[in-house]
Amino acid sequence: MLRKCLFAQAVVLSVLLAAYPALAEFEIKLPAAVDVGAPFFLKMYGPEGFTGIHLRWQNKQVYVPAVDGKAALLLGASLESSAGVHPVVGELEVDGRRRTFAREITVQARTFPEQRLRVAGEMVSPDPAEMPRIEEERRQVRQVLDRVTEQRYWDEPFVRPVTGSVSSQFGLRRFFNDQPRAPHRGVDLRGAVGAPVLAFSAGQVVLTGDHYFAGKSVYIDHGLGMVTQYIHLSETSVAPGQTVAAGQVVGKVGATGRVTGPHLHFGLSVLGMWVDPLPLLQ
Repeated sequence: MLRKCLFAQAVVLSVLLAAYPALAEFEIKLPAAVDVGAPFFLKMYGPEGFTGIHLRWQNKQVYVPAVDGKAALLLGASLESSAGVHPVVGELEVDGRRRTFAREITVQARTFPEQRLRVAGEMVSPDPAEMPRIEEERRQVRQVLDRVTEQRYWDEPFVRPVTGSVSSQFGLRRFFNDQPRAPHRGVDLRGAVGAPVLAFSAGQVVLTGDHYFAGKSVYIDHGLGMVTQYIHLSETSVAPGQTVAAGQVVGKVGATGRVTGPHLHFGLSVLGMWVDPLPLLQ
């Protein structure tokens, strides 16, 4: 239902390239409005000679190559996005020349509920001796999320990593042992320990590890700034540098790291911004 709503918001815009009167119109599919935290697609259909687009959105830049006159990119409005009108600016490449276009998307405010959880004390206030490890793990993850691979590996439809229902939604304002912490930047999906965890789409494994808060983890680069996160696993089944197919087993559900019970935390980052993956799993 959420995914239908996502696409129902899409409006079709036409960009005429006056410098190329012999070429057909561009068709650009882009939503007019999105909620804070929501993912959305930019899809472009152009004439022969259309090779790609240089795009800027929320202070992020990415080059999207076109294949057979088509280009597609997943974007999103991060949790930190302010409500209001935000520009999408791009330069279309046609026959080696560029033409600028600009569109606007309204980001709509969204209220997220609170969630209060009880965990072991060291998962709220770690021993100072653990802080170098924690900071290094954060650095590694940030480096992965900031990757923008110009090759696109992902394709639709996307794969639900586990079949279980949602136990914690994206964006929850979280309190651990009554201490405020960062908002929930993914979705928690129910699953029994040992249940297989599947890759959301095709891509390359860029990081695995056993992290202090996240437990056993897998990160996959799907290209064009899309990275997925699978954490709290009981075991991982892939290694950095490995190419995976959509639906391939990458690990097993577990209860490692900061958890209250077994589940999969599934995260989706686009251009370094965490967005709600749930609309893409419906």
